[in-house]
Amino acid sequence: MLALLVLSGCLMPSPSTPVFVDQRAGDFWSGRGQLIEVSEDRSRCRVAVRDRSLIVVKLWIDCAWVHPRHERS
Repeated sequence: MLALLVLSGCLMPSPSTPVFVDQRAGDFWSGRGQLIEVSEDRSRCRVAVRDRSLIVVKLWIDCAWVHPRHERS
């Protein structure tokens, strides 16, 4: 049942949430980023993440590579 929820996008974090972008989605500095928006069909996510030059880039990627990130207090 949990796998079905994940695949349907029900567990996708809301916009402005800190996320981890899987390295398989691109060549990033650390993968730590922020979710900007999610497409209507919940298959593509727009994220802001630092590239290897430490420049923040905003790009659309497959939501399968975006994971919620829990900040430590």
